[in-house]
Amino acid sequence: MEYLDIVDENGVPTGKIAERTAAHKQGLRHRTSHVWILRERAGKVEVLLQKRSQNKDSFPGCYDISSAGHIPAGVDFIPSALRELKEELGCSVSENELIYCGQRRFSYDGVFHGKEFHDRQVSNVYALWLDRRPEDFVLQKEELEEVRWFEFESCLRLVEKNEISHCIYLEELQMLLPEVRKRERLCILVTPPVTEEEKQQLLQAAPGQKFFFTEKPEVTEEQLRRADIILGNLQSPLQLKKCENLKWIQLNNAGTEGYCEPGLLPEGAQLANATGAYGMAISEHMIGCLFALRKKLLLYWDNQKAHCWHSEGHVKVIERSNVLVIGCGDIGMTFGRKMNALGCRVSGIRRRVSKKSDCPEWMEGMYGMDSLEELLPKADIVAMSLPGNASTYHVLSRERIALLSDNAVVLNVGRGTAIDTDALADALYAGKIAGAALDVTDPEPLPADHRLWNAPNLLITPHVSGGFSLPETLEKIVGLFADNLERYFAGQPIENLVNLQTGYRE
Repeated sequence: MEYLDIVDENGVPTGKIAERTAAHKQGLRHRTSHVWILRERAGKVEVLLQKRSQNKDSFPGCYDISSAGHIPAGVDFIPSALRELKEELGCSVSENELIYCGQRRFSYDGVFHGKEFHDRQVSNVYALWLDRRPEDFVLQKEELEEVRWFEFESCLRLVEKNEISHCIYLEELQMLLPEVRKRERLCILVTPPVTEEEKQQLLQAAPGQKFFFTEKPEVTEEQLRRADIILGNLQSPLQLKKCENLKWIQLNNAGTEGYCEPGLLPEGAQLANATGAYGMAISEHMIGCLFALRKKLLLYWDNQKAHCWHSEGHVKVIERSNVLVIGCGDIGMTFGRKMNALGCRVSGIRRRVSKKSDCPEWMEGMYGMDSLEELLPKADIVAMSLPGNASTYHVLSRERIALLSDNAVVLNVGRGTAIDTDALADALYAGKIAGAALDVTDPEPLPADHRLWNAPNLLITPHVSGGFSLPETLEKIVGLFADNLERYFAGQPIENLVNLQTGYRE
């Protein structure tokens, strides 16, 4: 009979013991030790999994932890772990070689072989770096069928998606990530034109890693093939097909169109964007355009070039305007806050509105897309900062443009496809709206003979409100890169992950 210590929630023995079967029947908390064997090969980390014997009464033929077992009464975690390694795999190691990765509490209630089964475990999780061939392990045949090395990232995906027969806890693999990241030697490709100081910031965030600083989107096929991490945009999203080793790409813009197409990213690779880096630059650009339109500064600029001292008459007030922000991410919300500070009444439209916290105190209200028809006629200023995808195509359609008042100004800094271009041009030429400022167009670049160029009360800029026109923007992007590198190598989730199905930040 195998007796176990009954322990408290921290794994400390209470002084009581119970036979193993009784502990499982009564749901008594006990201890287990779990050891994950790792090795490094060519800068990649592999994990050893054991395949349970077909004769096991639970999970026969399934892949399992490298070595694990219940801790007998009177024995501590590490001595038990060392004993299991010797018995199951023939490995003799010292306790100093075991690296503590954390403690895990586990509860399960069910029926096992027709009997009630209540498992309450406190498990210490250890990593062990040990480079051996599978045939060099001495297996406990009644327990194990074989052992096999898996590339760690592949194993993580297989377990997460249940694509192999296993009885592995995903949480434990994730607990190993900080230790795994310490040993990885990855190639990091950086495409934005960073300064020497910013290079050092990135190097310090991921010491020991191999960096390629290209300072331009054009990269070689060899760089793409070797890249494990890409910081910055590529010349074309289609280049991702050549990134066979890619684990994560961090874009230097907020928009992700083209990068979410099925089959582009290698399986398991993550996509993140630079949301949060552009709010300051783009919101200031929007406000500048708004003042230029409302105060007729474009007309006065023409007069200046013509050496003409002439008043253009009445201008429009901005304070007390009704502002409708369509697309309430970082850019839209930053613009909205600044317009509120100017004395405007600000409302927002976003894809999903689920809780009161979606609407800050300074905002009149936060609404879904189904409220556009109600809100557009009341808007003096319509500010659009939407991404380009199927759900945002022609959000400002001909029918919705017709709802705008003749005092309305439209600002678009998201994607040109969010507006029906012909309908907007018609409204401007007919004087149905007061004006528009477009930093994005459809098509883009705007052809030289396009009718938009000559539309009255229209200010066009060539998609420059963001980018690196403002040095502070690149500083924020590099800061995000550095923070996410530190998070990645610490085994923590990276910020600004994008859902590949929706194209939006998770």
